[in-house]
Amino acid sequence: MKPTRPGVLAGLTALCAVLAFTALRFWQHLGSPPPVPLSAPITLAVLAAAVLGIALGLRARLNAYREARLRAMRGEPRVDKRGREPKPIDPLQAARALVLGKAAGLVGAVFGGIYGGYGLTLLGHLSVESYRSEALRCLFALLAGIALMAAALYLERVLRVPPEQPSTPPSGDNKLATPRA
Repeated sequence: MKPTRPGVLAGLTALCAVLAFTALRFWQHLGSPPPVPLSAPITLAVLAAAVLGIALGLRARLNAYREARLRAMRGEPRVDKRGREPKPIDPLQAARALVLGKAAGLVGAVFGGIYGGYGLTLLGHLSVESYRSEALRCLFALLAGIALMAAALYLERVLRVPPEQPSTPPSGDNKLATPRA
């Protein structure tokens, strides 16, 4: 699985903003646009905090496990400063967290773009109090969507597996290098 590129998320955000802006401009010709729910920025912010919490927890566990492995390689006990031996992370748990990170990045991009486009639609009507409050909610939802994308990218970065070092085969045991007669 390849890591999500920030440019892809930014492009998806821009595309959703353009689509939302166009759809809401058309909607304004038919009547007033739908209200922006108060729960939109709150939900996105809570999701961003949850994804960031998972990333920080996994980073701490991975660092503790790596340090324990290094201590064991030096012949020291594997226990940490509190006398506990760190447990390795279950690969299935890491895979689930990675999928959560990829999905959260897409959700942040889509909803951030939708509310960003909605906010652009409302920019011409800031003199009306109700539109001003909805524009603020759109701004906060856009910022929460960006925070969700950033937390998702950080989670993917935490779970990135370092590349393996190329190993040189021992001399004489490399059957592929010997010519056949």
